Amino acid sequence: MSPWSHKEMQVLLSPDQVTLLSVQRTLTWRGLRRTMHDPHRVCCNSAIGAQPWRAAVQALETALSESSGGKTTATVILSNHFLRYAMVPWRAELANAEEDLSFARHCFTRVYGKAALQWEIRLNEQPPEMPRLASAVDAELLDALRGVFNAAGLTLQSVQPHLMAAFNSFRGHLRQRSAWFALLEPGNLCLALLHKGHWSRVRSQRVDSTWREELPLILDREVYLADDTALPHEVYVCHGESADTVLPAIDPWQFHPLPLVPAPGVASAQGENFTMAMEG
Repeated sequence: MSPWSHKEMQVLLSPDQVTLLSVQRTLTWRGLRRTMHDPHRVCCNSAIGAQPWRAAVQALETALSESSGGKTTATVILSNHFLRYAMVPWRAELANAEEDLSFARHCFTRVYGKAALQWEIRLNEQPPEMPRLASAVDAELLDALRGVFNAAGLTLQSVQPHLMAAFNSFRGHLRQRSAWFALLEPGNLCLALLHKGHWSRVRSQRVDSTWREELPLILDREVYLADDTALPHEVYVCHGESADTVLPAIDPWQFHPLPLVPAPGVASAQGENFTMAMEG
């Protein structure tokens, strides 16, 4: 392998399936080139076990034991089904990262109760005096992932919330915008409000196949709860499981589908099905 080439695995962990991609990153004179190989999915039954992620981790363990090897590092993108999000207000009196994290946990426990004490919480970087987006995930899930990759002889390099991975993929479209970012997964809508490119509000909820008809009503409710009629009406929609870009046409909302860009090395027919795993 070229010293300017690096091989890794990209994994998307969802309640009902695990998606795996082999990723080749090669530094060329035109920049970093990323090529996908051997995309495949493993189905699982999320109803098995007390935790909704348990079956997915077991399916991942089986898939890794059957893989051809040769991969050195791995990145895991966690479905929004496994995550909780909260906006953490700015507090000038917080002196360091430990106090920031403690206050973020306090914000989660106010909403979710004592269950939040068992979650691992991460905060994104924001300029001073601005609220920060925090994500929380069951600490047992992260421990289970580390154990699975250690047993497979792979280095777990990064675990990313799907919201952050998708936002980073479309940062060029959303940079400095004041707009809504709607991220769809099967059965889940994560809706975030951006103010000049920074997180302002976030909410995640269950949806079904009628989400297109429901989305304007969901947005209307968010505006009502915020009690701010000056909120933007532009909505950027990321639906990585489908190339169907037909969106509602209901005033005052202006919906914009975010494009699905096939990754090099993955056939276009497959690219649609593996877009979520390509993020990050």
